[in-house]
Amino acid sequence: MDYFRKAPGRAKEAIVDDVTLQRTVRYGAKAVRAAPSVASQYLQERVPIIHWLPKYNPRWLLNDTLAGITVGVLLIPQSLAYAKIATIPGEYGLMSSWLPNFLYFVMGTSKDMSTGPTSLMGLLTAEIIRHVQKDGYTPQAIASAVALSVGIYALVIGMLKLGFLLEFISIPVLSGFISAAAIVIMLGQIPSLFGVTVGTGTANIIRDLFQQIPDFDGPTTGIGLGGIVILVLMQKMGQRWGKKNKVIWLLALGRSAVVLILFTGISYGLNKNRVKDPIWALSKVQSNGISSPTIPSSPLISKVFPRSIAPFIAAAIEHLAIAKAFGRKNSYVIDPAQELVYLGLTNFFNSFFSAMAVGGAMSRTAVNSDSGVKSPTYGLIAGGVVILSIYKLSPALFWIPKATLAAIIVTAVWHIVVPLRVFYSYWRTSLVDFTSSMLAFWLTLFVSSEIGIGAAVGFGIAYHLLFQAFHRTRRITSLDAQHSYPSKPIPLDTQLFSIHQPMLFFNAYHLKSQILDSVQTFSSGDALTLQTAQKERNWSVAATRRAKVLRKTAHVIDEPVQIRVLVLDLKACANIDTTGLTALSDLVEDVRGYAGNAAEVRFVGVSERVGERFRRFGWVLSEVEGASGDGGLERGSADGSRMYASVERAVFGGGRKEDDADVEPVEVRLVGNEKEKV
Repeated sequence: MDYFRKAPGRAKEAIVDDVTLQRTVRYGAKAVRAAPSVASQYLQERVPIIHWLPKYNPRWLLNDTLAGITVGVLLIPQSLAYAKIATIPGEYGLMSSWLPNFLYFVMGTSKDMSTGPTSLMGLLTAEIIRHVQKDGYTPQAIASAVALSVGIYALVIGMLKLGFLLEFISIPVLSGFISAAAIVIMLGQIPSLFGVTVGTGTANIIRDLFQQIPDFDGPTTGIGLGGIVILVLMQKMGQRWGKKNKVIWLLALGRSAVVLILFTGISYGLNKNRVKDPIWALSKVQSNGISSPTIPSSPLISKVFPRSIAPFIAAAIEHLAIAKAFGRKNSYVIDPAQELVYLGLTNFFNSFFSAMAVGGAMSRTAVNSDSGVKSPTYGLIAGGVVILSIYKLSPALFWIPKATLAAIIVTAVWHIVVPLRVFYSYWRTSLVDFTSSMLAFWLTLFVSSEIGIGAAVGFGIAYHLLFQAFHRTRRITSLDAQHSYPSKPIPLDTQLFSIHQPMLFFNAYHLKSQILDSVQTFSSGDALTLQTAQKERNWSVAATRRAKVLRKTAHVIDEPVQIRVLVLDLKACANIDTTGLTALSDLVEDVRGYAGNAAEVRFVGVSERVGERFRRFGWVLSEVEGASGDGGLERGSADGSRMYASVERAVFGGGRKEDDADVEPVEVRLVGNEKEKV
């Protein structure tokens, strides 16, 4: 009866003293109080134009207008070319290009960024189209469903500020992936460059290319290679004389448009009277204006949504990398979360116009920056140029040779192939990084981009998880070699270990096993305790045999000194969870079971975070005087174990007669909670 009368008071006391409940209530109250201001600030962050437009300098308008015209003119041939990579009609490449510019004017945080179709997004979209088209959907419908899916992924990640998840993809993985993607894109242009038919897949394309060299179409090859030569020469001219001559600089920047206009004029002059049998294949772009917005069908979205993870990852990483790079170059700061929100919205709404997925483009961004752009206002001009081409340039776009678009594509992507010296540097630096880059490269090249990047990322994560799980603790045998103390040998009855990683569920018992193995290898146990254990042991002799094997491997022949003190240095242990704490508790019990009740386990350098976990687990910390104490660990608690401020005090303290008085530590005892006893 007395128990039941006290039960309400005990329950109330437990609730009041519950740390987790207190923190939940405290943080919840803070969240409620801060919600209105945080929501207002959050919405303002989503529309950056309200911050910078009132401070816009009218003198910037000329720079922004020139940059917008330059980027808009460059967008036209690139949009057509990248639509070709995506295997959708060219007009849908133009449809993909106008809205991103207008939205970036409102939502962008970089003055240089140019978004729209990219070669990488074209490749990843084409892979999905190839798999889904057999179900009866048109390529442009599939491309718009991919764009919608990419938009949803980006919106969720951006609005929840989870962009850090993209950092699980390492730079070597990106290098291998992007290099292979660039090669795949260039190989995909072989039919258009040489007028031949090849199979699908890298191996088949390479084989068919060499087999069909005698069948190359002369006019097609001439106009394709001619376009590549002119583009390269104009680029070299710009690099050599562009800084000295403004005309050469402008021609080099707009070289894609120059080549497009040149060869489109030649194509029109030679093919206008033979539309049904042209000398070379024509793009036949037919744009009748911006199509009415329609939402992709739900069944189609469900088919492409899982496959769209790879395009999203590629678009997000490429976009953020470009934005950050030009922010550093031009001394301003971008908002990564806002850039992802923009990327999500622009892909989401772009998909209503049968557009392909879009992202940041390095070449156009570089041109935009070099043009002296001052603000995202350029997007209004660039978007207007694209709309003008959609409504007014359709008759001219019809005559563009496919070989010319292929030439533009090849020269646009070969610079993103990472040089071999970079992969060699990965080899010299880290075998894991090199392996990750090679997995990404070869699997993307010969299998698919999804498998390539997925396998490489999975390998990296698996390796580092296993590295943490099976990483070895460090047994310290000399303080002079490891710490800034006078040289002093560690007593033979003491073992010191440094745990330099968090003790969590995936590695806690592995660490505990390593420490216990070392104790049994280099120290003897208490003879009386071991005799008692031998009498009461069960059928298993595995532990005894393991101890013999360990000593034989370590070349320990003579019986070592009995262990009395085990010191665990936790200065580098930044975190610990329930499994880690349980493993430490088991370690203390195992040490006492091996060496007797007089053995001590001492902790050094316990951080505030780890100490708080100790207390919440039920190990109450309290300060006691002296260095010795009666020892002894209650089963299931930490009573008798001690926390020390320094390694030296933990190793040489404890009331030994040979210790100096000034070494004697101030001790923190771990007092066990009765409720935690087993």
